[in-house]
Amino acid sequence: MKLTNLIWVLALAGAAAACNSGPPITNEKPITPPPTGGSSGTGGTLGDGACTTEENQAVYDELVYKDCDGVTHMGDDASSAIGSDCIFGCATSEPPLVGCGMEAAAVLGCFPNCTEDTINKAADCVALCTQDATAEVAPPGLSDECVACTGATVACGAAFCTDKCVSDTNAPACIECRCVNGCTPTFDTCSGLPSDGDC
Repeated sequence: MKLTNLIWVLALAGAAAACNSGPPITNEKPITPPPTGGSSGTGGTLGDGACTTEENQAVYDELVYKDCDGVTHMGDDASSAIGSDCIFGCATSEPPLVGCGMEAAAVLGCFPNCTEDTINKAADCVALCTQDATAEVAPPGLSDECVACTGATVACGAAFCTDKCVSDTNAPACIECRCVNGCTPTFDTCSGLPSDGDC
């Protein structure tokens, strides 16, 4: 599982609707990562291969994570599993995760007309949770630049594909939505991690 699948878990997390202020996202074109910065809270510069630096590769080499279902993941698959469990939180995972349930519920409650602020809060929470957990398991954890790619793909998926992916993250309609809206290709380019071949 890759980090591009994180947003689909977002849709399952919430039960409460959220009231949002400000203009809604129009969902007319894909959200792409900004050339500099990243999602707020993560800092750094996004760019091609942000997760394939020597430092990040050293983290992936040491990264082992036991998810909520008791399945052990390694490498970039472990960071994806961490990110997925960051949505709900998981007291039984190793390490235990608090999660981003309130932020995910806000996205579910406002889709398809969420404000950019609502989308970014969910994306930032997932990215920060992922970064903190990878740092706990394999210090110093993934870089700001790498987790900013995660935040960008979560934001893209939340804005465009929540309805297609709410019941099944592997459904053809969900995969197609991620591809058509640039979420998967943008993550693949930004992170530099091997593509899972969906697009």
